[in-house]
Amino acid sequence: MAARLPELLIMLARPHPVFGDWCYCQPGDSQRLLDRQLAFRDAALKEDPNFSGMPPEFEQWCKTSWLPSNLGRSFYRKQAETHIQGLATKIGNLQKEIEDRAGGLLDQRDELIAQRLWLQNELDNVGAG
Repeated sequence: MAARLPELLIMLARPHPVFGDWCYCQPGDSQRLLDRQLAFRDAALKEDPNFSGMPPEFEQWCKTSWLPSNLGRSFYRKQAETHIQGLATKIGNLQKEIEDRAGGLLDQRDELIAQRLWLQNELDNVGAG
């Protein structure tokens, strides 16, 4: 059963309200995050009764307080490491695509420059021969 505990925790995990595209929270953390999110929402509603959406103060708190204090826990550290690896892969793919596209554009530019130089040379030499 102890070996299956990580699997069970992952099955019970819910997406983080701010980092949900890469981070899942353990059940107790999800509840504490929801409580904090609702407190920020309530404060925002006091200032503006028409407020809706994610409270910016909650997002900031997640980035500056919650995440740094939880990255030391292996459950979250592993997710962050996996996300960093995924970002590195995406960046590498984008870099390759940029280089491929830029390379093709540079080739086209060089062909046009060569054509322009040739034609200018022909024009400059008309009547010279």
